[in-house]
This record gives sequence, structure tokens and C-alpha cells, in this order.
Amino acid sequence: MPSLFNLIRTWIYGAVILFTVICLAMAGHFEQVLAASDLTRFVPFAIFVCSASLFIILVLFGFSFFLRERNPISTRIELACLGLAGTFWLVLGVYLATSQSQSADVECFASPSSTQPLDASAASFHTDQYHAMYRVLTSFSLMNAALVLLFCLTLLFLAVRRHSKGDEHMWHGPVTSCAWFNSYGNGVKRNNSGGSSILPITGGQRKYTGESSGPYANARPAGRRVYSEKPLPSAKRPHTSPKRHPSGNSLIGSHSSTNEFERGGMINPNRR
Repeated sequence: MPSLFNLIRTWIYGAVILFTVICLAMAGHFEQVLAASDLTRFVPFAIFVCSASLFIILVLFGFSFFLRERNPISTRIELACLGLAGTFWLVLGVYLATSQSQSADVECFASPSSTQPLDASAASFHTDQYHAMYRVLTSFSLMNAALVLLFCLTLLFLAVRRHSKGDEHMWHGPVTSCAWFNSYGNGVKRNNSGGSSILPITGGQRKYTGESSGPYANARPAGRRVYSEKPLPSAKRPHTSPKRHPSGNSLIGSHSSTNEFERGGMINPNRR
């Protein structure tokens, strides 16, 4: 399922493409029916803005739709393209809103060399039609400027926020592959109580404590065996050394035992 950012981006680009096609159709119609004069200078400029903006939006949307993660257009390039298109629309909208062409009257002639205008009933294009189309062209130009520039500023704000959090790679990747509204700083912090680790330590001796202690004690059922780490005692090799009896006897036997053996008190077990 597409993310929220991708849905908003698709909706905005779709609206801009629709408004651009309408403006381009009106500007093309003006180019066909209106004669070149000082009052019709907005027509070629409108055709240029519509064509350039339509090319930019189609390239941005088409690359992200067909190539997806392999999109070669990075965030920096898309911001620059959106800023350029938004500036074009803003200049066109301001020019149309402040030009004297918005209050001009339309006169139809039978031929380019004719000097006598046709009657209003015989004319194919009237002043009220021109004013209505001119107002629509002005409104859609300003709407496109608002949509493109607002989205550009929003994307710039999100990019700066990600950059301030240490994510500098999003400048070099496509905008559709970045999690703009996710925050990775709300992870669960594990607290090691008593300085003991969660994983067992090699070489330690487990001792049953009968109660659970640890960071996940509340999430486990009661009666679960928990083992604490206790180091094994170090094995020491016994060291023996010959000791003399205080009376001077050796380890084999005492002097009294030798005398008893000579008197026959001690019998050799191997002797039959």
C-alpha cells in the first residue's frame, strides 16, 4: 500500500497536470483566434509555461511510477524542478492578473487585411467569451503556482527535518523511498537491572532464584524460571609436600611399628 506522502504527491501532481492541460488548451485557442499585438503577449508565454511545467511534472511522476526505487531523480533534483515550475506559474499568474489584456475587447474581422470589424452576430468569438477564458487561465495559473510551491516548501521542510536528525542520505535518493513521517527515535529502551545481561554468559553457573527479574518481567507469565549468573569457583590443583612428624618418624611407619614387626606382632599378608 502506498504511503501517505506518495498518495498526497500523486494527488497534487494529478491536479497540476489537469490544470496545465486546461491552460494549454485555452492558450492554444487564443493563439489561433487572436491576432498578435501588445495585448496578446501573454499567449506565447502561457504556452511556454504550460509546456515546460507539463514536461517537468510528467518526468517526475513517470520516473517514480515506472522505476520506483531505481528512480535516478533525487530529492535535490525534484526540489529544484518543483521550484522552477512553481516560479513559472507564479510569474504567469501575476502577469495575467495585472495585465491590461484582462479588460480588452475583442473585434472580429473577415480577413487579416480587412479594417472593418464584423457584426457581433456574425463573429465567431466574442468579448465575453474571451474574458471568461482569460479569468479561467488566470485562476488555474495561480492555483498551479500555489500547489507546486506549497508542495515544494513542504518537501523542503521535511528534508531539512530529516537532515537535522542525521539522515543525510535522503538528499541523494528518490522522494518516494524515504519515510518522511516516521520517527526512529521512539524505540524501546532496555534497562539492565542489577547490571546483568539478558543473554547468558559462557562460563557462568545458573542459579534458580524463584522469581522473574529483568526488563521483561511484566510481560512474562508468573512462575517462569529465571536464572542469575554466578561465576564458577576456580579449580585449584592440590599441592602436597612431605611433612615430618614432630617426633622424627617417617611416612612409612613409626619406630614402634618396626619393633612390633620384628617381634612377630605384624604378619606379612603375602606370607603363607
